Amino acid sequence: MQNKQELLEKLTGIQSSRKSYYSELIYLVEEMKKKNKQLAVINQLTQIQINATWPQTSIYIATQLSQILLFEHFALTIVKGGILSSYLAKWTGDSWQCHPLTKSVLGEAPLLIEQYHLDLQEVLPEHHATSVPLRSQLNETFGFLTLFRREARQSDRDETDLFQLIASHVGVAVENSLLFQDVNEKIKIEAQLIQSAKMAAIGEMAAGIAHELNSPLTAILGNAQLLMREMTDTPAAPLMKDIYQCGVRCKKIIQNLLTFSRQEEYLFATISIDEVVEDVLGLIGYQLSVSGLTVKREMAHPPLLFHGSRHQIEQIVINLLLNARDALADKEDPQITIRSFQLEEEGRLYIGLSVHDNGSGIAPELLQQIFQPFYSTKEQTKGTGLGLSVSLGIAQAHGGKLFAESEEGCYSLFTLLLPQLAEEEGEHGEETDFDRG
Repeated sequence: MQNKQELLEKLTGIQSSRKSYYSELIYLVEEMKKKNKQLAVINQLTQIQINATWPQTSIYIATQLSQILLFEHFALTIVKGGILSSYLAKWTGDSWQCHPLTKSVLGEAPLLIEQYHLDLQEVLPEHHATSVPLRSQLNETFGFLTLFRREARQSDRDETDLFQLIASHVGVAVENSLLFQDVNEKIKIEAQLIQSAKMAAIGEMAAGIAHELNSPLTAILGNAQLLMREMTDTPAAPLMKDIYQCGVRCKKIIQNLLTFSRQEEYLFATISIDEVVEDVLGLIGYQLSVSGLTVKREMAHPPLLFHGSRHQIEQIVINLLLNARDALADKEDPQITIRSFQLEEEGRLYIGLSVHDNGSGIAPELLQQIFQPFYSTKEQTKGTGLGLSVSLGIAQAHGGKLFAESEEGCYSLFTLLLPQLAEEEGEHGEETDFDRG
């Protein structure tokens, strides 16, 4: 009997009496199934797609972890360049929904995790957070994984070890995604620099063509004036007048194009924002009309004045209108609304110009990046990623602001604010900060 018991223990690994043998064997089988399930999930987590978006990655990790861990919500957090980007996957009862959260941070990983838990208490009250860091191959912390549970409970050693093991595997996949994004961003910047060089060459060609057109156009206008004097009472007089007026309009467009293409220090003057809009529509109005969209204007009365460079502000308005046109591609009933208004902010008067379109909109996670140099939501062949960055710089150089609001799939609204010229300054020409340089 003793030999039989020893043989049973060697075969099963269970030291037990015959009475409890089967129950312990069932427990051992269940534990093996549990371990196999955990290994299967870990294997799935190593297969995260490097070209997936962070919301997609967060939802994928949450879906896999929910098979082996108990929690209500999950967050993948990346810390890069002093920016903490958290992608909170919340379970709605039938699917996962991701909510991105971004903030500027400073400090080491343990402090960041502690502060993050405090911040998330506002978003997920009555939830208790458990986080483990994500470490790179150089053992540097670049993010963390967080589980949110409704009930606080004592950490189980096996579960803690499992969560840390999962973080080590997920960390490798996430680090690969970050490296892929860095390489992809460098390729994108190189392509945008090439496109910028092409656009600069096209600008020089356009300026040369404008100069070439200016000479024959001057002759056309001069001859048209002579013929108008001789044909005052003839039936063809109205036709000749139309020829002359169209020639004047062409000459104005060429002059605006030449002025816009100059790389020089612009002079500041007292300008009406309505006149700026008028000049811009004279320059690109045809491009907007052939795109099949409707441009509505809601201009203030009396005209609002500011002190600045006409052509630099024109550059901002052109960028905003062309971006709105691109956002309206393939949209039904495309519309752009241009509105000027007066605004008081922090005890200071501003004139405002807004450009609203009912186009494709901008995703929330992209909205904070659109003013960065070389960042563009357009295809590489359609944008350089410099337009909004340059426009923001011009606005700030005028003591103003440029900001955006958007809802993906519905609209975008860009607003330019410039310090309003006081009445006494407009009348007496008092010196301003811009004049002082």
